[in-house]
Amino acid sequence: MAPLRSFLNIELRFLLAIRFIVIKLHTMKYFLIFGTAFLLLCQSCKKESFYGEDEYKASYNTWLRFKKESNNSYVYTTTWSSWTGFYGRMIITVKGGKIIARDYKVTGADENDRSVTKIYEEWQEDEATVNSHPGASQTLDEVYTTAKNEWLKVNEKENLIYFEAKNDGMISSCGYVPIGCADDCFIGITITEIKKNL
Repeated sequence: MAPLRSFLNIELRFLLAIRFIVIKLHTMKYFLIFGTAFLLLCQSCKKESFYGEDEYKASYNTWLRFKKESNNSYVYTTTWSSWTGFYGRMIITVKGGKIIARDYKVTGADENDRSVTKIYEEWQEDEATVNSHPGASQTLDEVYTTAKNEWLKVNEKENLIYFEAKNDGMISSCGYVPIGCADDCFIGITITEIKKNL
């Protein structure tokens, strides 16, 4: 009887050990499944720190390459328009990272003859007079900084936010419009051209 009891004890221990291993493997399988699912979920829920962050970073890297190739000397053109029919443009010249000239013009339909375009304001500044007129301009470094820290960080629930990079990958439009605003509400910048100033 004793050898049988001893045999049964060994068999029982063996079965308990196998059961323990099976339960452990089963638990580990679920742990791996849930762990993998959690990691994938966390990855997909990764939130941008500001609107259009990936597009911004790609554009910013393109800008850095252009900046190096051009020795930080370039000319860029900003534009704006109004529902009232006015159109403005400013050409900004930068040399070695410093604004050295601005050329500004505002046009619109003549009050007496809407088919005629009239110049309402026009001025030029050189290095000695730069920023002597209202509305100081920014270098593209400063434009990218303002885009990242201000225009792309507004509340997405309260604003329509825009970022485009149609100047060979560099910034062409960035800003926002408060939701519900009807006329001339865009806050930001539109850049129609960026070229090297050699």
